[in-house]
Amino acid sequence: MNIVILSGRVATDIDSRVTKDGRLVSHFNLASPKGFKKNKEGKIPAEFHRINAWGKIAEHCRDYLLKGRQVNVRGHLSTNTYTTKDGKRLNFSEVTADIVEFVDYRKEVSPAQQLTPVAESAAIPVPETTASIGVPALQDMSISAEAYGVEIPF
Repeated sequence: MNIVILSGRVATDIDSRVTKDGRLVSHFNLASPKGFKKNKEGKIPAEFHRINAWGKIAEHCRDYLLKGRQVNVRGHLSTNTYTTKDGKRLNFSEVTADIVEFVDYRKEVSPAQQLTPVAESAAIPVPETTASIGVPALQDMSISAEAYGVEIPF
């Protein structure tokens, strides 16, 4: 069974495109902490995952998802190969999202962006933090991402 479940913060801007056959695809990188224990530098190590969303999910990501937002992603792992300009074949893995759940609530975004796609129809706002269930807020964690060339929004 090929199922991937990830939770983290969007580490890059959403890149949405239309394929040659007219399908919408959105790409973004997700930074997920490797736990809550800080390393010697006082930072929590993170993994970076390439996420692809297609169709209606891609549309919601394009319209509502922002860099720094906390999301849960459920999907499946895909491994692809490409050839560089100098002829080297490289493999890379990415997650194709079946579900993207918007977890946090941001006051600086418009009211339409404060709701998850599911909650949008029910008009139920998403809670600002998970402190009520005893989980530390991820925005208080600092993660070094210099090797990945991305700025971590938390």
